[in-house]
Amino acid sequence: MPGHDGAAVKHRTRAKTARGEFYDSPAYYHIAFEVNRKTETDFLEACFATYASGRVRHVLDVACGTGHHALRLARRGYLVTALDLSPASIEFLQGEASATGLAVNAVVGDMTVFTLPHAVDAAICMQDSQGHLLTNEALVAHLRAVGANLCPGGLYIFDRLIPYRWAGPHARWAWTRRGRGMTVRTTFRTLQAYDPVRQVCDEQLRFEVTQNGTRRVITQRHKTRIVFPQELQALVKLAGGFEFVGWFSNFSLRRPLERARGALMMITVLRRI
Repeated sequence: MPGHDGAAVKHRTRAKTARGEFYDSPAYYHIAFEVNRKTETDFLEACFATYASGRVRHVLDVACGTGHHALRLARRGYLVTALDLSPASIEFLQGEASATGLAVNAVVGDMTVFTLPHAVDAAICMQDSQGHLLTNEALVAHLRAVGANLCPGGLYIFDRLIPYRWAGPHARWAWTRRGRGMTVRTTFRTLQAYDPVRQVCDEQLRFEVTQNGTRRVITQRHKTRIVFPQELQALVKLAGGFEFVGWFSNFSLRRPLERARGALMMITVLRRI
């Protein structure tokens, strides 16, 4: 990696592996995952315009992280409520919104059980965040919680990883992003130690952060669950309250999932009955 090897500056290195520290480092996460967000937000707006029963004004971002989508939607004029279980991520998002005068209400909350003061016109859940729900029961509870906070005719849009290969390079990605005076090299691995009965596997995120001549490494491992398309449809039906609008490949309304070859992401659009 440029600047990290050969005759590069000698870095002082600190390694951390605690899950808490990973989520307590929202600036690193925000820099690392500022990828493809404009395309994704364009897709969300296209869905709002095409499939919502009424005008979308207020959007709920579930498991929002540091707010990549929440902030972009707010910049485009939407009122946004953002929900995440990480207090550090919510604090970071609140700071970003306040600094730029954006209409984002960021709150700490559990994606399987929450109640908003007012129903929203649309909800989103991005970056395969539903994967943190490791059982059918948890996913159904989540769908019901979202539905209870959506206006009739409102949309729920979310993405899920649908791996079409179970080993090799498609289970590992690495990229580098720069911002805020630092460089973040990210390595993401998934489909490790896959349990075919529970459909649960391990994922690993590794940040190599270089800032002011200091190199720091933070690694996190967590469980995630794979849900396949037909199974997802059954769980949506079990949860109740939604009609299935469609699903798409890799953030394009022109690429229905049924016609996609080698799709990596399944983006599902539901409408509240």
